Amino acid sequence: MRADAADNQNFVFRTLNYLGSKLRLLDFIEEHVERITANGRGVCDLFAGSGCVSYKLSKRFPVTACDIQHYSKVICDALLQRHSVSENDICRFLDALSNNKSTILENAFSPLMQIEAEAMENRKVDVLADIVDHGSIEVFRRERQVSLISHLQEKVCADLESAGIGEGVGFISRNYGGVYFSYRQAVWIDNILSTILRVVPRSEKSVYLAALLSTASDMVDTVGKHFAQPIKTRDPSGRIKPLVYNKAIRDKTIDVFSLYAEWLRKYASLPRGGHSNMSIQGGYMDCLRTLEDNVQTVYADPPYTRDHYSRFYHVLETIARGDAPAIATVKIHGESHFSNGLYRRDRHQSPFCIRSKAPSAFNDMFSAVSSSGRNLLLSYSPYDETKKTHPRVVAMKQLVSWAKRYFKNVEVASAGRFSHNKLNSSGHLLESSKEAEVLLICTGAFK
Repeated sequence: MRADAADNQNFVFRTLNYLGSKLRLLDFIEEHVERITANGRGVCDLFAGSGCVSYKLSKRFPVTACDIQHYSKVICDALLQRHSVSENDICRFLDALSNNKSTILENAFSPLMQIEAEAMENRKVDVLADIVDHGSIEVFRRERQVSLISHLQEKVCADLESAGIGEGVGFISRNYGGVYFSYRQAVWIDNILSTILRVVPRSEKSVYLAALLSTASDMVDTVGKHFAQPIKTRDPSGRIKPLVYNKAIRDKTIDVFSLYAEWLRKYASLPRGGHSNMSIQGGYMDCLRTLEDNVQTVYADPPYTRDHYSRFYHVLETIARGDAPAIATVKIHGESHFSNGLYRRDRHQSPFCIRSKAPSAFNDMFSAVSSSGRNLLLSYSPYDETKKTHPRVVAMKQLVSWAKRYFKNVEVASAGRFSHNKLNSSGHLLESSKEAEVLLICTGAFK
């Protein structure tokens, strides 16, 4: 799309159900970026996440999107780079998927697909609860938990082995089928992923992969639509919660093929700005050290609480990478068990989320931006210390104090009364400050 046509678009696009999403703050952020960034100069989105800020800013600026997570790199490539995915390309790809429905993987998982479908149809909540609690084939294969479905898991394990399907094949189905997705959905994700890796040209892969990430985010069967942990199926008295059935009917019955086709067409038809953009996967300091000279302003939205973001999106990271990572384990009564969330063992741990490391992380960031003569816009979500909000690792007044060491001008702009999506159940929502987002605007760097 030409730049003049793109001017008629608002460049607001939700890619994921994202913790602390900035979707409703995009105009506010763009306004202050424009105020301190000269015409034609570039902007770096240092913790790009779901890509919504990068995409919004790309309407008016050359954007460099940076994030340590691969799923973010995939999404930002799909949003920021120019692609030539046509409707004919999409139809050919979807035809290839339709013709590939009956796979060895699908045949192997058919006993579990059937019992899950029957449980939803006949409201067998005890079976549905066991599927969420014990449904992972890989966990069963190694720990052999006894449940209402364990006899079928034995059969699936045997069928996978006899079919010669190794551990690296069907990773989503093996690990997350039944737990985060229905077994049928998980098999479809694996089929789509393998087809993308096999037939899509490298230059277009990000569009197809980003659509799959958005699909997985929309249909995951959890409270809040993230991957921090599966549904807790029972209350403290041991009774199965009603949400086990209600969410299964709402989420696990979503048709993957239709939803994926919808997302793929959305990504392929996105308007593009008239600038040249860049996506980088890497740490924030590596990014700051390698920024092109044209970048004048850095927008930073690092995590502030002790909740590591990688915990909420680890399944998306695995889909984006297309790999078969080792799953993290924990010690329970001296014995090693898979982590409840089935996290990647190598998932990123941000220094901004660690109280002992956060001061150095923030000062390093301030110093790197200042020494390069750039401006910094730092997002911050205040919290009420008198209420049960998630405490920030670093308080706002401390950030202002540090910023003044590196910048001549430090001001605070408020977005007003606003509440973030905290991706949690209503029964456990921690109250948020009504003054939910401010920008720390740092200019006049001390070089």
